[in-house]
This record gives sequence, structure tokens and C-alpha cells, in this order.
Amino acid sequence: IDPSNDVSAVNPLVETVNGRNGSIRVDNPPGKDDDTTDLFERRQHIRNAMLHVWEGYRVYAWGLDELLPLSYSGKDTWGGMGTSLVDSLGTLWIMGLYDEFWQARDWVASELDFDSVKKAVSVFETTIRNLGGLLSAYDFSGDPIFVTKARDLATRLLVAFNTRSGIPHGHAHLQQGSKKSFNTHWHEHAAALSEVGTLQLEFRYLSHVTGDPIFGSKAMQIMTILKNLQPENGLYPNFVKNQGWYASLDTKSKISMGGMGDSFYEYLLKIWLQGKSLYTEEKDYCENEDDSSCADNSTTFDNDPELEAYRSMYEKAMNSVHKLMVRESYPNKLKYVAEIANNKAVHVFDHLACFLGGNLALGAYTHPDGLDSPPAQRDLELGKELASTCHEMYVQTTLGMAPEQVQFKPLGEKTTTKSRHQQVQEVKDFSVTTQASYNLLRPESIETFYLLYTLTGDTMYREWSWEIFLSIEKHCRTNIGYGSLKSVFSGGIQDNIESFFMAETLKYLYLMHDPENDIDVLRTHVFTTEAHPLRKLQFVKPFST
Repeated sequence: IDPSNDVSAVNPLVETVNGRNGSIRVDNPPGKDDDTTDLFERRQHIRNAMLHVWEGYRVYAWGLDELLPLSYSGKDTWGGMGTSLVDSLGTLWIMGLYDEFWQARDWVASELDFDSVKKAVSVFETTIRNLGGLLSAYDFSGDPIFVTKARDLATRLLVAFNTRSGIPHGHAHLQQGSKKSFNTHWHEHAAALSEVGTLQLEFRYLSHVTGDPIFGSKAMQIMTILKNLQPENGLYPNFVKNQGWYASLDTKSKISMGGMGDSFYEYLLKIWLQGKSLYTEEKDYCENEDDSSCADNSTTFDNDPELEAYRSMYEKAMNSVHKLMVRESYPNKLKYVAEIANNKAVHVFDHLACFLGGNLALGAYTHPDGLDSPPAQRDLELGKELASTCHEMYVQTTLGMAPEQVQFKPLGEKTTTKSRHQQVQEVKDFSVTTQASYNLLRPESIETFYLLYTLTGDTMYREWSWEIFLSIEKHCRTNIGYGSLKSVFSGGIQDNIESFFMAETLKYLYLMHDPENDIDVLRTHVFTTEAHPLRKLQFVKPFST
């Protein structure tokens, strides 16, 4: 690409982007500095990986939810809303793949039709992948079509919120005028904690840009209810009963920082960050920006007592994580966070829980008492130790890829009890059942490495992420994309690739190798749980038609 080209000559749509930067991004060629050269070359490899899977999707699965990387086809996994396309918009923009971005934008404008979604969809997955993808695309490009589609989608999702308890159902029908919603069949009397507690960043942002408070108020009503139900130790069970007149906690369900619990704790911190001004220089940010979509008012929520309540809920929960859930493995004393079931520690650790290392670091660097305060230093140290543990989950397997779940050997016990019904692969510090030995190319470890690298500047985390990328290239690449692994010990590419591989995994990998990116996780941006960077509300200009 010729960097001298004017972008409007390549795609006239860029002229409609409300003054946002729409120029083609061409990386500066490497200079003499070895580190700069290395980063440049790595960045090209990661971008090429994105182009490889995107081209496979464009040719064989365009407009479908997912690419089938072995079948040379695609499928609609999430209702038929072009989920991989929408989820990947922000990654395309960040990597400077503007031709691809605008082609995808045209599909959104002309083909994305929520009335065509005939089956009920997951409210959680639709929010984080589709709604979040649309909002992030707007935040980057300023193109109003993304807000129009996002508002349409969110309006349809609101049917799930029409419950007596105020806690939404997990699934909803999207057809215009539909009033149908329900809980997932395997937990039909309750909602998953992570699913109802991971809608707020997206819905609040949408209310801010549209000026319609309904979205934010509905999502934040959930948090108000959960705040009133807060357990004494701040740790919530994984399910919330929502079928009666009043919500209640399902105290028989386990407590976990992995699946069904994880992102609720992530959003306790990030709701606070989204509306909080942490640095005095932020107040002058917009005045010094040429970016016309930057907010022309300095609306903040510094005096909102509810914000402080959510930060307090986060702190209470993390205090209890330290006291009740942190354990060490045998023999290498790897720190991990156990689950709690029936008031007893269960020594399983999901790869999903690897998000916690980065989240603890982010909480430490934004702690109200300062980074040097004892609780901030305690959290930062645990965040680093969890990052090291998650790295070992890759290092200690045959293919250098982490399994979906491990069972740690607690310090003081040399063996792990094996199930009679499951084959178990033993490694140094943990065991892996055959049923959990797969790898979906999840982003959580790389997310934590990104945050720790960004916050601390320690290049070790960047190197760890590069190791994972090389393993992905070696073991997961197909002729038209990438596929998940059947086993991290014996390999075997499977005929599926989740949208979060493009939306999250490749995005975090790229950002770690792009020191000139504009995303500032302390001052200006908050990442959703699906890695969609949204500017903090004080920097977002309300949308107008």
C-alpha cells in the first residue's frame, strides 16, 4: 500500500466518519534499533495471521457467525448475525486494515438484519460479541451506522429484562415485537452471575452516545440488586435465582473466578473505571485533542456514590480471594485461585480465570489509595504470580498450549485423586482430564500479559505472548485460517474457530507489539470482557443524527 495515498481515494466512505482518523495505516519501516526491528517484524506476522483468517472467513463464511477452517465453509453458531465479522471490527481498525474494515462496515449497513434471527440468542454472548463489536467500531470510526445497529440490537435484547425480579433471563428472541425470553435449560431457575454482571459497560456506553437512559438503567439495575444481596465476604455464588418476585443468590452453587463467575468481578472494577476520572490531566484531554468525536463536555461521574460502591464491592471480593481462595501448587509453588464448593476448596483452575492476573494489576494501578498502598501492592504481586502460573499452563504441556482447565496438586500433596471415569494427563504441577485437554485459542492469558506489560513495562510478558503465538502458528494454522486444538498433548486441529480469536487473542498480541497505539488503559479507555476498547464516558461525544 502506498502510504501517500489519500484514504478517500481508496474508500469514499471514510469521508463520512465525522472527522475521525481514517487514513490507511502503514507501519514505519524498522530503524537501526534491534528492539524496534523485532517489534516491527513480529507485528507483521501477527497482522498476517489476522489477514489469513479474515480472508478465509471472507471467502468461505462471509456474513456467517463462524468459519469452519477444515470444511472450507461456515456456520451460524450465535443466531446468524455475522458474529465473527462484527466481533473483529475493532481488530481490523487497530491493525490498520481499513479496506477490510470498510468492506465489513458495508455488510453491517446493508445485510445485518436482526429480524432474520429466528432462534433465541444468548443475551450475554450477543452483548459482548455483537453489541460490543458495534460500539467499539463506532468508537474508532465515528460512523453512525454502528450506533444505529447497536441501538436496534440492544432494544431487542431489553425483552430479557422484563422479569419480576429485575435480573434478566439468559436468552431472548430478537424478532420485532417479540416478548419471549427464558433462562438456559440447564439452569432454568437461575441466571449465571457472569452473564448478568457483564452487560453494563456496553449498555452504559450506548446510553451515553444515544442520550437514551433506558439501556444503562436496565443494566445497572442488575448491579443495584446484586449490591443489596452482597455476601459478607463479597464472594458471590455462580448463580442468581431470578424466577420469583425477588432475586436471591443460589448459595448451593460454587464460587469461582472461572466460568460463570469471572467477568462479574472484572466489571465491578471496570464500571468504576468507565465513569471515573483518575488523573487531573484527563480534564484537559479533550481540549488538547484534534479528535472531533472527543466529548466537548467534561461530563464525569466522580461524585456518583454508586461508582464508589462498586469499587468497594470489588475490593471486598479481592480481599476474600486472598484469604479464602489463593493456594500454592506442588512442587513449584505456583499460585492459583481455587474454587469454593460447600465451603471447601476445589483445586481446579479454568483458563478463563487467567483474566484475573491482569485485572488485579489494573485494580492495583488505579487503587484509590495509590499504587504504593499495601492492598495495591498485594494485588499486583498476586497478579504477577497468577500470570506466571498461566504461563506455566502453556509451558508444561507437550505443544506449548494451555488446556481449558487444570487440576492443581496442592502443596503438601504429591498426587491428585483421579476419577474412575476420566483419563488424566499428569504434568509437573497439575493434571488435565481428557475432557478438558482442548484449547479454543482463548485470550485470557494473553490479556493478562498485555495488561502487565502495558502497566509495568516488563518485556517478559511480551515474550511470553510471542511464545504462544508461535505455538498457535505451529499447531493451529490451516489453509484458510486457524482451528482449535483437540488436545494440548497430542494435537489435532478441530473444525471450529471462535470469533474471540480475531476479536481478542490477535488484538492483544498485536497491541503488545505496537508501542505507538493510542489505547491508554489508565486514562482514556476501558476494555470490555470481549477486548473491545471503549473510551471512558467523559471522552465520548453523544451521538446525533
